[in-house]
This record gives sequence, structure tokens and C-alpha cells, in this order.
Amino acid sequence: FEPQDANLKQWTPKELPPEASQQVRALTTFLMGSVSSQYPERYFYLPPGQKKDMQEGWWIVKKYNCMGCHQFTLDQESVLMTLPVYQTPDGKGQLPPRLVTEGARVGPEWLARFLANPALSEKEPDRDGVRGYLKVRMPTFNFSPIEIQKLVRFFQALSAQPIPYIPPRLEPLTTQETAMARALFTSKGAPCLKCHAIGVPAHDKYASAPNFLLAQDRLKPDWVTHWILDPAMIDPGTAMPSGLFKEAQDHWVFNGPTPPIFKGYEGDQANLLMRYLFELTPAEQQRLIQMSGGSLNPAPSKASSEWRAKPQPKSRRALVGTLLQAH
Repeated sequence: FEPQDANLKQWTPKELPPEASQQVRALTTFLMGSVSSQYPERYFYLPPGQKKDMQEGWWIVKKYNCMGCHQFTLDQESVLMTLPVYQTPDGKGQLPPRLVTEGARVGPEWLARFLANPALSEKEPDRDGVRGYLKVRMPTFNFSPIEIQKLVRFFQALSAQPIPYIPPRLEPLTTQETAMARALFTSKGAPCLKCHAIGVPAHDKYASAPNFLLAQDRLKPDWVTHWILDPAMIDPGTAMPSGLFKEAQDHWVFNGPTPPIFKGYEGDQANLLMRYLFELTPAEQQRLIQMSGGSLNPAPSKASSEWRAKPQPKSRRALVGTLLQAH
């Protein structure tokens, strides 16, 4: 549509060529959209607080088609979930993570870094910084700083998390507690290193869960405790077994053969394991690998299968109430 090449006074809208009509419509739309609305603000949905954070976040989620790979609500199906390659048990294990409780799961500062650089590495920009075993990786969208801020607030709002987030102070483990957690971590009843990545390529290619070394910087302690106690409540269908712990009086204890070192210990064993994860170092993880010996075979263990088949502990009212409040 070039007015310098034509006498517009001689044309009517019906006589314009199709391509010119499209350009006129596009230009009109642009000009009309560049002026202030004629309607007062009370006619617009302008929610305050976390409702505003969710509204702004959904715009970005839809803009980048995040729902093509991820689930944001349990009743929403991602595009990847409908593809034939993801219909088998192995295929489902290759699906990107659900983001239903992302705000309750990860710290906002870590999430901002991950959104800016999903590889979490400057030297290996093409890797997945959390789940390197997946065949698909989180794209680097080059979000603007404002978009990252809005997405972080969006996830916090979806899980009703406070802003700013202040990490709780965890009680340091004693030498005895460290030895106890180490024994439980490598026991046959809870072979945690079988499924989680450990930084050994031969093992990690069969892994189905992130490296524990990421927990300290990435995860929130309260979420980790809930996850240890009942992962199926947070993420239905997860391979992480539920029923690993049972409630005994006012605390949680391991629901299986307990290593002898636990004799006489009256503390909360789920809390003990959580605190151990937040103190885990590369050297300590190497010690766990050595203690596990040949039990690092990534194939599903008999113990894990038995835990999946076990019924849920009956006394879970306190846990359920906390989860509903947090999520």
C-alpha cells in the first residue's frame, strides 16, 4: 500500500487490492491500539498482590508456549504428553517436570538464575543444568530481566509463597547424626543413589532424578520434607516411592529396616535426612558412592518396587493439612 504511487481520492475501500486492504487494516489496528482506552479503569480486571503476579505471569507463559512442555495445573495436559514417544513407561520418565508446585519447591534466586541460563553453565550452554538425562532440554529464551522477575513472582504466587522468601535456619547435624543419615542413605531399604544423578556419566545416562548436590542451592527445606514423606501427593505418578516414612507419636521414622546406629535416637528421621541433603558436599557424595559399592546399578531395585506397592501410612492428617495450605 503505497500512497505516493496512487491517487487515493479515486479509490474506494472496495476497490483496493487484497494486499492493500490487509495493510490498511493492520495500520488502522496499530494506530487504534496506540491510544489510551476510552473505558475507565473500573472496567478492567486489575487485581492486586499475588493475583496480579499470576495474571502477569500467565501472559509470559502463553507468550513462550511453556505449556507445550510443562504442566502448570494437574488438569492441564502438555503437548509433549500427547505424543506417541511419551506413552510408554520409559517415555513418561523423559517428560519435562511438572511445575504445579514450582514456587514451593525452588528458591526464587535460584529460579531467576535458571530462567536466565537453563544450562547453569557458561562453558556448556547446550546442556540441561538440572536434568541432564532428559532428551529434551529447557530452551534459552533470553528472557528480559522484567520477564524473569514476573515469572519468579508468578511461581511464588501459584504456590502461595511469601515474597521475599527468607530461608529457614536449619539445625546443623552432629557427627552422630551425619553418620546416621549416611547409613540410612546407603541402606538397602532406601537406595537413594540408584535413581539420582551422581556426576558419573556411565550412571547418569540411566538416572531419572537430579543430582542431590543441587538441593542446597535449589530447593526449599519445607518442600523437601513434604516430598520425602509423600511424593505422590505432590506429583501423582512420580517414580519416587511413597511410604518411606511412617508417623510414630509426634515424629516420623523410617518405615523399614533401620540401621543399628539409629538405636536410641528419638528425633525426626525425615527431618534428619532433609538436613543431611542441605549439608551434602561433593566429598560427602563421593563417600556415599563408595559406601554404596555395587548398589549404584541404575536399574529399579527390588526395595524400591516394594515401597511403591506398600499402602500409605494411615496417620497423615498433619502432612495433608500442611500440603493443602502450602499448595
